[in-house]
Amino acid sequence: METEKCPKTCCLIRHLAEKLAPVLLEVKPASLLRLTNCRHPAVGKQFDLFSMHASAILSELKLECRILKQNNDNLVVLFYRTAVLARHLAQPQQAAFLRECGYSGTLSGALDELAHRCETNRDFPHEIGAFLGYPLKDVRGFLENPAGCLSVPRGLWRVSGDPAESLAAMAAFRDAENRVKNLFKTGKPLATALREIHLSINAA
Repeated sequence: METEKCPKTCCLIRHLAEKLAPVLLEVKPASLLRLTNCRHPAVGKQFDLFSMHASAILSELKLECRILKQNNDNLVVLFYRTAVLARHLAQPQQAAFLRECGYSGTLSGALDELAHRCETNRDFPHEIGAFLGYPLKDVRGFLENPAGCLSVPRGLWRVSGDPAESLAAMAAFRDAENRVKNLFKTGKPLATALREIHLSINAA
């Protein structure tokens, strides 16, 4: 592991692996994280570490990323695997929805447009939920009638219509996080744990 000599960077990689577990295990096409410099030792200077070691960190996680917002000490980053996100957005319903929202048919074009909208608007465009693997009914429902969407207990987003599909997706995302957290709790070295995660995908 290239970052083995930097304990703080290894801590950040472990933190990212846990937060991005659904993406690592390919049950979610992408995840959005805010990386910030914090005085709290448990959080640390995530912005600085990621800025300095992004290439090595992404290599260890086997992920790609797109920075959507940035200021002097905050990064908002979309993490994904290109093949998984491209396959997700190419699904007929997803592709049709994004075309309605003014996005290009290519992954690079869609990401460019998403980054532009994030940079030029105060709030994140609500259609970002399509990139994050939220059920399309919830993304469309929130765009059309936010007041009609409901919060569910321990919900990760607001739900429109029948909650069954939404709750199943949330459960799958949480299960992935728990799988990675439990793997780290075994005390295995970071490199070994990451290798097992990547191998589990190849074996699936």
